[in-house]
Amino acid sequence: MSSARVLVIEDDPPSRMMLSRGLQRMGFVVEACPDAIEAQAKLRTAGPTAYDAIVVDLRMPRMDGLEFVTWLESVDPHLGCMLLTAQQDDAMSDHREHPSLLYRMQKPTSFPVLGEALQKVVAFTHASRAEKTTAA
Repeated sequence: MSSARVLVIEDDPPSRMMLSRGLQRMGFVVEACPDAIEAQAKLRTAGPTAYDAIVVDLRMPRMDGLEFVTWLESVDPHLGCMLLTAQQDDAMSDHREHPSLLYRMQKPTSFPVLGEALQKVVAFTHASRAEKTTAA
């Protein structure tokens, strides 16, 4: 079980609710946003260190998941992300230019697989932040 704080960004209400509830059942503390613009506002208010991981949908109106990750890396490159997509070709695309984007998963995915990957994203965030603090 994890008490890590996760921000879920998903424009589809049923998917957002299912994802949030499933992650909560695994012990994550979840907040959810219907789009990346609202997530940006939430991160500006709370600060990026308020979260241990971000789970973001790729295809959303107003701002897609990769645009959000690009913005996030300029704000806090130590906050790990996971990208979800319903399109198989999107899940397999090469997004190596985003070092904080650790996983790209195709929807739907099983919660045990998602939870295991999310634990690794959280571990990346904690290690990256600790390294930053040590270097400062």
